[in-house]
Amino acid sequence: MRKVVIASPVATQSGYGHHAREIINNLIEQRGQDWDIRLVSLPWGHTPFTYPLSADIQNRIVPLPLTEQPDVWVQVTVPNEFQAVGKINIGVTAGTEGDICPPQWIDNLNSMQLVIVPSEFTKQVFETTAKNHGKFISTPIEVIPEYFDEMVYTDAVKNGFELSILNEIPETFAFLSVGHWLHGPLGEDRKNTGGVVHCFFNTFKNQKNQPALILKTSGATYSITDRLEIESKIESIRTAFPNDKLPNVYLVHGELTDPEMNLLYNHPKVKAMVSFTKAEGFGRPLLEFSTTGKPILAPHYSGQADFLKKDFICEIKGGLTEIHPATRNEFLIEGAKWFTPDYKYAGMMFEDVRKNYKKWQELAKRQRYFVNSTFTRTDVALVYEKVLAKVDNIVDKLPKPVQLKLPTLKKLELPKLNKV
Repeated sequence: MRKVVIASPVATQSGYGHHAREIINNLIEQRGQDWDIRLVSLPWGHTPFTYPLSADIQNRIVPLPLTEQPDVWVQVTVPNEFQAVGKINIGVTAGTEGDICPPQWIDNLNSMQLVIVPSEFTKQVFETTAKNHGKFISTPIEVIPEYFDEMVYTDAVKNGFELSILNEIPETFAFLSVGHWLHGPLGEDRKNTGGVVHCFFNTFKNQKNQPALILKTSGATYSITDRLEIESKIESIRTAFPNDKLPNVYLVHGELTDPEMNLLYNHPKVKAMVSFTKAEGFGRPLLEFSTTGKPILAPHYSGQADFLKKDFICEIKGGLTEIHPATRNEFLIEGAKWFTPDYKYAGMMFEDVRKNYKKWQELAKRQRYFVNSTFTRTDVALVYEKVLAKVDNIVDKLPKPVQLKLPTLKKLELPKLNKV
C-alpha cells in the first residue's frame, strides 16, 4: 500500500479544520483500500483542539517526526508553510483574503506537485500575483469546493427540535450573522462583524417593532474572557448612539455542533443571514445557510461568489479598498485590497429584506435549489474523484516496492557418521 500522510489542523474548531476533515474523509472513503492514510494533527492559531474526532480518525494520528518518507504528503495550511516532505507533495490552501498574496508564495506553490484550493477566487489571487511579479506557476491548481452534508444541513427540521435558548428572544424577526470577530478597528476586521452591528443599529434605531440581530461569534476561543471581550465590542459600538433607542443584539458564544448550527439557521425567528465580509477563501456559513431557503444579504465577491448566485441573494454593493494598516500581517500584505460595503446601501437592503420579505424568500428558494444540486457532500465527492484520478497518474509513476523472493533451499542431508 502507498504510504500517505495528511498534515492539517484536523482537531481544531476553525475553517481550516473543517476543510481538513473534508479532505481526510474523502481520501479515506475513495482511496482507503489502496492507501495507508496517516494523519498529523497541527494547531491553527489559537483555535481550540475541541472538535469531536471519530475513533478511526484518532487512531490514524501519528507523532512527528515521521519515521519514513511517505509516498504522498498532503499539507493543509497557508503556502508559506508548504514543505516537500513526501515523494509526491500536495498543498491544500485557501490562500489569503487579499486580492494579491506575498510573491514568494508562488515559489512555495511550485514546490508541490499539485495544489488544491476551495474557490476560483483563491486560484485567481495566485494567478494575479504571479503575473504582477513576472513569475510562472508550474504546479497545477485544482479547485475542489467545500460542501455541506445534506444529511445534516436541511430545512426539514423535525418538530420539537430547536434551540430553546432562542425562544427567550421576544422579537419574531431576527437577522443572523455568523463568523469570528477578528482583529482590526471598527469596519476593518476581516469578517466585518463590527460593521454589521453598527449598520444594524444605524438602520433600525428609534423605529417601532425593531428586529433583532443574533451574532454567532467569538474571537479565537470560547473562553469567558473571550465572551466578555465580544460583549465589550458590542457595547463600544452602542456608545456611538447615546440618545437613540437601539434594537437588540443577542450574542451566541460557544461551541455548536453541526446539527445545532442547522437548528440555529432554521429557527423560525431567524429570517435572514447577513454578512459584510471583506473576503473569504470559501465562506462555509453562507453555504450552509443557503439550505434554509431564507434570504442572504452578502457581497457577491471572493470565495462565496462560487456558490451564491448573484440573482438569488440580496447583494451588498461596495468596492475594493486597501487593507487597513492595523489589520495587515504576513498574509494580508501592504498593497492588497479587499471588499468594503456601501453602508448606506446596506442599510437600505436591511430594510428592504424586512419589508419585502416574501420577494426575497422566493429568490432564496432558488438559491437553495442551486446549492442542493451542486454543493452537497455527494456532488463534491465526484469532484474529488476526478482530481484523485489525476493524483493516481502521478503516484503510479513512483517505483513500487518489489518483494525479494529467495529461492527455496533444499534440505541438506548430512552423512551418518560411524561410531569409532
